Amino acid sequence: MATATSLAQRLGSLLPPLALALLVLLGCNRGLWTPDEPREAEISREMALTPGVIPTLNGERFIEKPPLYYWTVAALFRLTGGASVLAARAVSVAAAAATLAILVIWGSAARARAAGWLAALMLASCVQFLVSAHWVLIDPLLMLTTTLAAWAAWQLLARRDSGSMRLLFYGSLILALWIKGLIGVVLIGAGLTAYIAIDRPSHWRRLRPIACISVLLLAVLLLALSIWKQGGNAALWEWAYVNHVQRLLNPSGASGHRQPLLYYSWTLPIAMLPWLLPLIGALRPARWRRVELPDPARYGALMSGAMLLLLSASGTKRETYLLPLLPLIFLWLGIRTHEWWQHWQIRRDTGLGAAWWLQALLLAVYALAAPVAAWIWLKAANAWVLATLLIAVVCSTALLYFSLTGQRLRAGPAAMACAIAGSALALVLAPVLLNGVKDMGPFVRSIGAALPPGQPVYAMGVDETLRAEIPFYTGRAVVSVTPQQRPAWIVVQDNHDGRAVNLTPEYQLTRERSFGAHRTLQLWRLQSAGETP
Repeated sequence: MATATSLAQRLGSLLPPLALALLVLLGCNRGLWTPDEPREAEISREMALTPGVIPTLNGERFIEKPPLYYWTVAALFRLTGGASVLAARAVSVAAAAATLAILVIWGSAARARAAGWLAALMLASCVQFLVSAHWVLIDPLLMLTTTLAAWAAWQLLARRDSGSMRLLFYGSLILALWIKGLIGVVLIGAGLTAYIAIDRPSHWRRLRPIACISVLLLAVLLLALSIWKQGGNAALWEWAYVNHVQRLLNPSGASGHRQPLLYYSWTLPIAMLPWLLPLIGALRPARWRRVELPDPARYGALMSGAMLLLLSASGTKRETYLLPLLPLIFLWLGIRTHEWWQHWQIRRDTGLGAAWWLQALLLAVYALAAPVAAWIWLKAANAWVLATLLIAVVCSTALLYFSLTGQRLRAGPAAMACAIAGSALALVLAPVLLNGVKDMGPFVRSIGAALPPGQPVYAMGVDETLRAEIPFYTGRAVVSVTPQQRPAWIVVQDNHDGRAVNLTPEYQLTRERSFGAHRTLQLWRLQSAGETP
């Protein structure tokens, strides 16, 4: 009996890391999806071919972001023998996995081992983390560096004065600066300022703010000097003003994503699905009372709250910008949920409470959402849909049964199983459902194979996506042309916005493919150029 119990405990201890590994690694077997992935992958490919400080896209300067992310992906391209989708995605996956590991270590040391694992599992199964961790994107790497900086600052404020932790704190901020500019540094600075001002920790001087600011100013000057040396005044102005000041105050055109002030009031709850009820519970005034100092949950809450206010003040807003906040939010929620769970288990009343039932129903719907959506999308129930639907039904039924029968010790794990199942099933089904409309790679490769060797791709309706997709998959530059120039081969992109290109009758359509309702690619050839392939 003792041996069986010991074996069950060992198997149980393996489940959380296996669940995290599952959520991180599933869904990587797909192509580059528009809109962001082709751009980031192609810039990295060009960085691998021609290393420098200023990134390029289709051979032209693209200085929206500093070079460190592109250096990282480019280095991986070189190590793995060339540019590939999997290598590009591996950087985001590795950054997400490292962030989850930090959260486990942080929560375990600050409160309890179960709190650390709970925080990490809740973060790994939330919608925004789930999407971004598998996306070829800068933000997961930024999230890793800001989480490292926040953790190192907590260690200094709450535990001990350590030169290595101070070095990690400064180094993480410098890396964040070289990954995405000043935003990572400013977010951490705003969060720490709010925490120190409100909770007044006695050891805040351990951060050595004067030394920190001096080091960061030196890093900014070094980055600015490197950009100026390679690109001159125009490149420095574009990086320093257009992509910092203008994007913050008055984004326009390609320089930013203008959104209303309260944009995150509805996008943050969506990003945190399916964990809305723990958030609502943690916001109760009783949960904000400072019982002890330092309190890691309050640290995460105050840090993320100040960072959210700063992001809301900016004119440029996107859901992916929430990534640096999410680990701190889920550190807070993981600790508070662990405290609630301990109290909830020992309650003697038979009712589980309205909050529990709302969360249980939300998790059941979350588990069923992807298989049901796949059934509706495909208008048929194939083997994939039926298998995933069976898993979802089993998990949601178990949760509802344990809740109805008042089995508290089993209802909690069943709730987490529903969240993990819903996330894993979404990752499995997403490539099946969306590759056809999001992955232009196979069609673009066929265009490259049809064209004569050595010539660029002449195209009309060129946008950022085409400038990235065509070079990445074919190795050919994209040249924007007009019908009057009469190239032998021409690629036309029609976005179905009333501005379709009308070619002369001399051109013959050789192949065509639509990607969703708003993008069609066509390959045309002059009839006088030879037989249609």
